[in-house]
Amino acid sequence: MSKQKAYALGIDLGGTKTLAAVVDITTGEVVGSARKRTRAERGQDFVSQRTIELATIAINDANLSPEDSILAIGVGAAGQVDRKKGVVLDAPNLGVHDMPLGEILGNQFGKPVYVGNDVEVAAQGENIYGSGHGYNNFVCIFIGTGIGSGIVQNGQLYTGLTGTAGEVGHTIIDTNGRICGCGSRGCLEAYASRTAITKAIMAEIHHGRPSVLADDAARQLRQGETVIRSGILAAAIQQKDELTIEVIEEAGDYLGRALGSIMNFYNPDCIILGGGVIEAIDLLFETAIHRARTTALAAPSKTPIVRTKLGDYSGVVGAACLGAQLTGYKFS
Repeated sequence: MSKQKAYALGIDLGGTKTLAAVVDITTGEVVGSARKRTRAERGQDFVSQRTIELATIAINDANLSPEDSILAIGVGAAGQVDRKKGVVLDAPNLGVHDMPLGEILGNQFGKPVYVGNDVEVAAQGENIYGSGHGYNNFVCIFIGTGIGSGIVQNGQLYTGLTGTAGEVGHTIIDTNGRICGCGSRGCLEAYASRTAITKAIMAEIHHGRPSVLADDAARQLRQGETVIRSGILAAAIQQKDELTIEVIEEAGDYLGRALGSIMNFYNPDCIILGGGVIEAIDLLFETAIHRARTTALAAPSKTPIVRTKLGDYSGVVGAACLGAQLTGYKFS
C-alpha cells in the first residue's frame, strides 16, 4: 500500500543560483519549482527577499489543493549554520552573516523551517532518494562556486561537534598556496571549485593566452556573473581549447588527491560527486577519479565514486525532507 502523498518546500541557496521546489516527499518528485541567480553582491536583504520570492513562485507553480499544502520548509545555505536557531552564521560565497533565515521564512509562510548547510541537505536528498540509497556510510561532495561535502554515517547525517563537519573545501592542500575566500591559504576550494577554475582561465587570458573562451567569458563576467558557466566550459572542451582542458585537468587532479585522502582516512562505502561543473564536464569527473585511485592506498582505492542521481534537485529534495522531519514525518 503506497503512502498518502505529502509535500514540503526545499530551497537550495547557493553562491551562484537559488532554486526553490515543492517536493512530494513520499517519492522525491519535484512538482513545482523556480530558480534565479542569487546575486549575492547585492547584499543580505536582497538575498533574503529573493529567497522569499522564489519560494512563493515555486508554491504557486506546484498548484497544490488546500488539503495538500506544504508541511514545512527546508533550506540548504552555502555556508556555516546554526541549525537550532535557523541562522546562517557565515557564508562567504553568499556575502551574508548572522542571517536569521529560519525566522524570516517562518514569519512569511507560517511553517516550520529547517536551515542546514547546502551540501549537507543535498547529501540527505541522495541518501533518501538518490545515489546514496542503500549505502550506510558515504561522503557527498559538491563542486560549485565553492566546495562542500555532507557525511552520512550509519544512515544518518553526521554534523560533528560544532555542526561544521564536511568542510572538505577548506582542507589545506598547499600551505603557502592561493588565498581562499575564507581567508586561509591553500584550501582545496581555491584550486578545484568553479570559482578557482574561472580565476585560473581568466588570469591566463589576461596574460595573452589564446582561448575560445576569451570573448564569452569576459562578456559573462562583465554582466556581473562571478563564474564561467559549466556549459560554456564544456563547449570549450568539445572545441579542444587547450587552456580550458589544461585548467580543468589541473582542477581534477587536485580534487582527486582530496578524494584519495578521504578514501584513506574515512574509508566510506561510496563517494558521490555533484554540482553543475561535475554534471556537465566528464573530463573533470574522470580526471578526479583517476587521481583518487592512484593517490589512495590499495584497499580503499576500490571505493565506488559516482555522480549524484538527483542532479540539480539533490539540495531541494534533501532540504524538503529535513523540513518535513521537523513535523515528525518518518521516511521508511
